[in-house]
Amino acid sequence: MPADRFDHLFVEPASFGAAVAFYRDGLGWSVLFSWGGEGEPRGVGLSGGGVSIVLAEPHPAADKSKSHGIEGHRPTIHLTVDDLDARYAELAPKGLPLFAPEPTHWGTRWFVVRDPDGNLLAYESRRQDST
Repeated sequence: MPADRFDHLFVEPASFGAAVAFYRDGLGWSVLFSWGGEGEPRGVGLSGGGVSIVLAEPHPAADKSKSHGIEGHRPTIHLTVDDLDARYAELAPKGLPLFAPEPTHWGTRWFVVRDPDGNLLAYESRRQDST
């Protein structure tokens, strides 16, 4: 049985400021990390203790995260696996709508699968090299 562990939810909200205020100030979630500002698209990771969310402003991406990861305001569920290639090899023969493993701009390798309703699950593992 594979060990698919929940990592975080990714959301590209309609209003970044309102979403950050909701999770940070309204719910009292802790900021784990942030990026951007000064003319660059902003993002922030927040934790409520048992669950994490990454909020990001709309941004260009040289990798394929825009085409097979981000669905506007619809969340993408990110799962962590120990062996990304083995998990992909297990799912690929089942005929699921998968995108092949590839590096991301945030330092992981991932593949994405789309469920019958168009929801996205991103399987990720930390990259072992700098490629």
